[in-house]
Amino acid sequence: MQQNNHYLLLGLANNASSDEIKNAYRTLAKKYHPDKNPGNKAAEEYFKEIQQAYTVLSNPEKRKKYDLRFTYGSSSSYKQNTASTGRPYTGNAYQYAQQNAQDKKRPYASAQQKRPTKKQDNSEGFQIIVSIGIALILLYFIISYSTDSPKQNSTHLPTTEIKKTEQPAIREFESPYSGFFGEEISDNQSKNCINIKTSYECESVVCLVQNQQPFKTIRNQYMNRGSEFKMNEIPDGEYYLKVYFGTDWDTTKLFLNNRSIRGGFKNEIGFVELNTGNDVFKMKQEQAGTGRSFSSYEIAISHAKNDKVKTITAKDFFK
Repeated sequence: MQQNNHYLLLGLANNASSDEIKNAYRTLAKKYHPDKNPGNKAAEEYFKEIQQAYTVLSNPEKRKKYDLRFTYGSSSSYKQNTASTGRPYTGNAYQYAQQNAQDKKRPYASAQQKRPTKKQDNSEGFQIIVSIGIALILLYFIISYSTDSPKQNSTHLPTTEIKKTEQPAIREFESPYSGFFGEEISDNQSKNCINIKTSYECESVVCLVQNQQPFKTIRNQYMNRGSEFKMNEIPDGEYYLKVYFGTDWDTTKLFLNNRSIRGGFKNEIGFVELNTGNDVFKMKQEQAGTGRSFSSYEIAISHAKNDKVKTITAKDFFK
């Protein structure tokens, strides 16, 4: 499976600073967020790729490992494309750039096609057949030796380890439980928002719930360790949070024998409710002079117990 070039996805050179990575991510995430592109699957997929790129490049350790194992295009090729189009790469442009990069890597194939075919006499043909036979015999012994003596093979025949890049079980900021809670609700005219930060101790699924009838869960967001997400375009009303904490996401896990509730943490830490009672989020927009005011909150969530955290069950979470 071909791995995305995270730098090209964010429209950056490979020596971009942390601030440049953060600013590029925020600009693209705001443009391609599913809340701003309802029903647009292409925008949704591109948004997921942007999130994955930011998750890697914003983490110094992950970025270092990524740079070591991924050979990406030069910054000059990116600048050339930007100059011609007037804007950073989109998903289609990225695929186009990848295709060009692959075509440039095949000069040998083109040379072979243009090379005239030489006629061989019978003696040359016989020598070729003998050479192939010897090569096959040697290959058989090499494979057998490698299988029977892996330790000796690693000592006498050094090899380069190739690490397979696996797709994550769940991408950051996905909405895993929309199949149960229903499509997420937003107001594209609203500037109400909540900026959510998570601790580095565990992963979480954060749900925004109405504090009045019909008490519907209007958002559900997966967040990785130590991540930050701005939940935008929240309709007017009162809301609280319910959070599912854990580690190691399992796509096959089911809750309450309900097939529409698929996916969960292998290592569960628990379910909680936050900002209930007098601490609910009160979202309201109103005219303020010549402008318009709106509600904005910031919250850091953690599974650590305190007086404002209420422990709930899985049944309470999925109601």
